Amino acid sequence: MNENEIASKITAYLDKGAAGLKSGTLYRLQRARQNALARLAEPQRVAELAVAGKGGTLGERPVLADLRLWLGLLLIVGGVLYYQYWQSAQQVREIEETDAAILTSELPIEAYLDRGFQNWLKSFEP
Repeated sequence: MNENEIASKITAYLDKGAAGLKSGTLYRLQRARQNALARLAEPQRVAELAVAGKGGTLGERPVLADLRLWLGLLLIVGGVLYYQYWQSAQQVREIEETDAAILTSELPIEAYLDRGFQNWLKSFEP
């Protein structure tokens, strides 16, 4: 079925339904049908550049959709960068705590200079 066949069937159904209406109502329906057909015959407009007001468009896509997309992407990238910063800060804090614990312990200085102690410390490094 093509568009002309569909249009003729719809026209036939509309004519059957309009058979019992008053002449004034029929005239208004006929004018509305003619206006609709005239609009159908007009060439379709291409999306225009309009940005003023709410929900402006840029081409065929709304500008706000692009802004939301970039804002979401920016939030995700910022979250990943903040997570990496937080992880490195946690590692630095752990190293500081380990160093402070070693330095405040009651071991003599000679223990820190011993080769076995240094090898033992290296076994705990990641």
